Amino acid sequence: MPDRLTSLLLKLYPEECRQRFAPQIEADLYHPGANRFLAIAAIVRTALFHRAASPGPYIWIAATMLAAIVVAASGTVTLQSAYRRLQPKFNTAAELYALLFFAVFIVILSVLLLAINWLQKCSKSKA
Repeated sequence: MPDRLTSLLLKLYPEECRQRFAPQIEADLYHPGANRFLAIAAIVRTALFHRAASPGPYIWIAATMLAAIVVAASGTVTLQSAYRRLQPKFNTAAELYALLFFAVFIVILSVLLLAINWLQKCSKSKA
């Protein structure tokens, strides 16, 4: 029976991976020579990779985020050109560049998640 930390880390994995990775996670966490913090970081990183690569509601979330960003950006551009009231006011140029960076980052991340899902479905259908 896994302890609370192991069961919490297992919940980060998709359901189809939990049974397969449970013994390995326990071995990584409780190995006498292992650094526990680095082991937890590696487990979380692997779990997030498996979550991002697994189909499910995360693909719908990514698609919804992408659609919301596109709609918000197009609405903002249209309203700014029409009324000039929604112009964002920043104290420095760095704040504007940070906002633009995060907007582009979210769009690229959403597209990559959708591409991963599409590639997985294509590879499963041909196999």
